[in-house]
Amino acid sequence: MPRFLDKLPWMRRKNGEVKEKKEKQRAQWGSQKEFILTCIGYAVGLGNVWRFPYLCYVNGGGAFLIPYFIMMMIVGIPLLYMEYCFGQYFGVGSLTIWKICPLFKGIGAGYCILNALVCIYYNVIIALALYYLFASFQLNLPWTNCNNEWNTENCGEPIPGGLHRNITGCENGNCTNMTTSTVGSVFAYAGSNLTYGLNATMNTTLNLTHEHRVSPSDEYWRLKLLEVTDEHSISNIGNVRWHLALCLLLAWIFVCIFVSRGIKTSGKVVYFTATFPYVMLTVLVIRGVTLDGASKGLLYFILPSWEKLADPKVWFAAGTQLFYSTNIAWGGMITMASYNTFSHNCIRDAFVINFVAFFTSLYAGLAVFSVIGYMATQYGQEVEDVIKSGPGLAFIVYPRALGLMPAAPLWSALFFFMLFLLGIGSQMVSFETVMTGLCDEFPILRRRRFITMACVATILFLSGLPCVTQGGMYVLNLMDWYSAGLCLLVIAVVECVAIQYFYGNKKFCANIKEMLGVFPNYWWRICWMIISPVVILGVLIFSFVEYKPLTYAGIPYPGWSEVVGWIMAMSSILPIFVIGIYMLITARGETIREKFINVIQPDKLLADGRKDKFSVSTSKDDSGNGSAESLSDGQAEVELGESPIGAVYKPHHHKERERTDTELTLLRYTDDTELETSAM
Repeated sequence: MPRFLDKLPWMRRKNGEVKEKKEKQRAQWGSQKEFILTCIGYAVGLGNVWRFPYLCYVNGGGAFLIPYFIMMMIVGIPLLYMEYCFGQYFGVGSLTIWKICPLFKGIGAGYCILNALVCIYYNVIIALALYYLFASFQLNLPWTNCNNEWNTENCGEPIPGGLHRNITGCENGNCTNMTTSTVGSVFAYAGSNLTYGLNATMNTTLNLTHEHRVSPSDEYWRLKLLEVTDEHSISNIGNVRWHLALCLLLAWIFVCIFVSRGIKTSGKVVYFTATFPYVMLTVLVIRGVTLDGASKGLLYFILPSWEKLADPKVWFAAGTQLFYSTNIAWGGMITMASYNTFSHNCIRDAFVINFVAFFTSLYAGLAVFSVIGYMATQYGQEVEDVIKSGPGLAFIVYPRALGLMPAAPLWSALFFFMLFLLGIGSQMVSFETVMTGLCDEFPILRRRRFITMACVATILFLSGLPCVTQGGMYVLNLMDWYSAGLCLLVIAVVECVAIQYFYGNKKFCANIKEMLGVFPNYWWRICWMIISPVVILGVLIFSFVEYKPLTYAGIPYPGWSEVVGWIMAMSSILPIFVIGIYMLITARGETIREKFINVIQPDKLLADGRKDKFSVSTSKDDSGNGSAESLSDGQAEVELGESPIGAVYKPHHHKERERTDTELTLLRYTDDTELETSAM
């Protein structure tokens, strides 16, 4: 080969005529902080703002914290530790990693489908936050008054329950023999043209119940933002709301920018997206607890109802919320851990993420319930008449509360910017999980990552358009209920079985010792093999027993939509079994037993873990011993010799043994796809 070819970037000479293609190495986190902050941003999402506080309220207040904490100790921390070790040891994405037991390769496909479905509707919520953020940049917030073209005659703030108590002859809101001045004051407060049926003599009954009024924020949500009417439903979703569609497009552009270069960009973005929400939550908590009546809401949030602990629904709610708070069985944590260095202390991270998610939910609860207590006091209502769950809390109740504060546009803009950051932090990891799975499984896509990402994002954007129609909330609610519900529990159980029983608990623990230098104790092993999967299985069975048809705003969904929902749920579960059967049928062997034995054997390219934990001996020094040449930064030393795949691996913490004058082999790794050997 001509010598000038050695200077070309894609050619180089090794001992004469060895040609080697320069491949792009798999990225790693720039620092441990980037990994921790990314996981915090992933685990702490929009659900912490409304879902956890709501569940805590309806399931016994402070008493709900007990089953949640127990679930966290026996399920959350053990399984997150298991996923971190699993991803970190093998160093590949959540799709490719299941080559360690090809029978369960469908779990990786389930991860990608699950995250893709969630990305569709989760970005719609981010788009809603962007819309409200833009609408906050005006002096008079449009959802704080009834002087807009979309408002109806029923628009107005609820009449305080204490008003009628100051009127002679009133009891429980029914007033008689009122004077003209009294009625005038009531109408002045109501602030609308609503007729109460008063006759000319003013001696009739005036009913001051709250059902007469519809809040401005409610009408803004229904009539301005969505333009939804009684005619719209899951069967008639109406037209696309193009202003929301543009916000959805902008949300996808943000996601693509943040993950455009994988963890190299997303790892830097999280320094802001994962920390600013805590600054904003602190501001909201300080402002909330100083409001009149804040204690009323906080007492509802904190005071325990001990009798609730005997209700199995409370334990079920705690178990399901744990999966939302820590993102176990989503594949995202495996993907993020795969970018760690080989000896990273991931057991510490498992504790940190669980406790941070737990206390963040409590912190958000303080902000939420202090404001709700203020609203209940202002309107003379009980807390249970104010609080709602889901998007209604973030986009109806909270705008209504923020509008009552001084400098309302400022508080509103900051709040919805916080929602945007909370959402984008989780969305980045979910989308990165899909991208990493595709690029690791099909390495050719990694060379065209941006084009691949743009194509996937376009498909998901178009799939999300039904959620931004007039009846889009019916679609979003259907996707939220089915696409990330029971399937999470099924995947978690199968994940435990695959790793602990088919790959092998002892082998898995040996892998952990190879990474961290410590063999897991019996507590972790018992949790992984027995306690955690049994508890999850119990929650899964209970969810089937207590299953009820889905409703939205009290309206039940038709049968065909339930079928669509179950199809979405099964789309991430069926691949586990379909691909498993396919792998078994196509496995090597003459009999079913031989095929089964072969299909549960790890792929030889993954059998010894990730490749970047070692460097390779490529030359000999004067004494005849091999000297190591690092393949990439951060790789450990390895000694080469004979083994089933051409090398004997030695991690950092193992004692060095004396090298012999055997033939040294150069291992060449190419992006997690194949292992080539060439003699020197």
